[in-house]
Amino acid sequence: MPVATFLRRVLNRSGTDPDMSPTADEAAVAAEISAVGPVIAIDGNGGNILEASPVFTETSSMDGASDKMPMDTVSEKDVVVQEDEIESEAPDQQQQLQTLPRNAGFLRSFSNVVCIIIGTGCLQIPYAFAKTGWIGIVIVVVSAFIGGYTGILTIRCLYYRGAEHRLHSFPQIGRAAFGRWGQYATQFFNYLYSLGTTCLYIILSGQFIYQLVSTLGVTVTQKVWMVIVAVIIWIPVALLKEMSEAAIMAIFGLLASIVVIVVATVMSLVQPFTEMYPNEPAPGHDVAIGIGVPVALSSIVFSYSGSVVYPHVEASMRKPKQWPNVIFAAMAFCAACYLLIGVAGYWAYGDQVVSPVLDSIPTGAPATIAKIMITLHVIIAAPIMLLSFYLEIEKQWDITPERLGKKREFTVRLVYRSIVVAAVCGVSLAIPYFSDFLSLISSIACVTMYAILPVICYLKLYGHRIAPWYEKIWMVFVLAVGAVASIWGSIDAIKNLIKDASGGAAA
Repeated sequence: MPVATFLRRVLNRSGTDPDMSPTADEAAVAAEISAVGPVIAIDGNGGNILEASPVFTETSSMDGASDKMPMDTVSEKDVVVQEDEIESEAPDQQQQLQTLPRNAGFLRSFSNVVCIIIGTGCLQIPYAFAKTGWIGIVIVVVSAFIGGYTGILTIRCLYYRGAEHRLHSFPQIGRAAFGRWGQYATQFFNYLYSLGTTCLYIILSGQFIYQLVSTLGVTVTQKVWMVIVAVIIWIPVALLKEMSEAAIMAIFGLLASIVVIVVATVMSLVQPFTEMYPNEPAPGHDVAIGIGVPVALSSIVFSYSGSVVYPHVEASMRKPKQWPNVIFAAMAFCAACYLLIGVAGYWAYGDQVVSPVLDSIPTGAPATIAKIMITLHVIIAAPIMLLSFYLEIEKQWDITPERLGKKREFTVRLVYRSIVVAAVCGVSLAIPYFSDFLSLISSIACVTMYAILPVICYLKLYGHRIAPWYEKIWMVFVLAVGAVASIWGSIDAIKNLIKDASGGAAA
């Protein structure tokens, strides 16, 4: 078997399992190679460098260029500097990753990913269909494929230096690909996603609680309930040093989302707009509304976002080579749920549907149950969403008992975490417009983390020649979709927010 064939097989292997044993053919080729002298073999997904010697092969430089050159001309000093530059950022994290137990099977990993993806975003799907028409079905399906693909690229980027030097987060991927400024950019989008999503959780929880208690005669305003929700979120994030989402939490989140989707779907089919308002004109339905595609695309992308936590899910998998199956199975499941609630909601309420869709369905016990479930889910999920932000800041600032002492460390952590929660609550109170704020956050942060950064970082780390021509076309399409959704979606969302604020001031 030619050496080039062996390299292609290694490059195309989708698994990331550092303990993957070679097949009989690979062992035979390895013996054949050892007889003529060592070559460099790089795992396209794992990035494992087996051995290097002066033979000609394709290499990718750190600036993205690929050239054929003898491998003995590569400067080992440059490679060592690049590795030391990343490892010096967090040596303790590298040690923790090497000792982290990999005990999660396929179902547990699938459940974790689904619980991360499915959430409040599903409530936006019917409204997105109202913006695009029935072509929204195609957008939901295509977005699922893009999410699965970029999820695989994200994990491949973690292994570009080999399993023994696996990166641990998106900011490290950004630093490895583009240096310090790449790290700062990924941190910005990472933090915007985490903090922005928490704002959405506070807005949605306050809105639902206000609707639930107002029917009981309670006169507390929605903004007061938002403050109460922020205080509830503050208690665990301020007083506890670390939290991990237990299995029961993942199960509860999954069940809560399924209950909400089932309730919204059934109520839409049982009592559509024409049944609720028989004297009103029937709502309109369109096949395609081109002008609404960008902002709707950004909202749909938010429903698939979760890439900031993919590295942590994959790090716990017993068989990392199953990650492509896990991510695509999760995306397929989410797409099926989104199509269910999207088609039913748009069919029932047409262009009259609002976001969240629970405000469109008839009031009553089913709607009340759904709002209670989604409210509990987002209140519990918000501290977990903030945790990745807190821990990374604490590592950068070295907020540890070893350096500050236990009492001072607790005081510093309590103060800065409280300030963050207060700031997030303030933003939530200032912009209590759920649908448009969701569109803005998803346009800026979610689209970038979901479609743009994984592709450009992958090409930077591995070089453009690693992908065949048809995959390069797909990459260009993914980047184009991300750019359109981010730019046009942001402009449309900002216009709507200004309109909302002007209307609120006038009222």
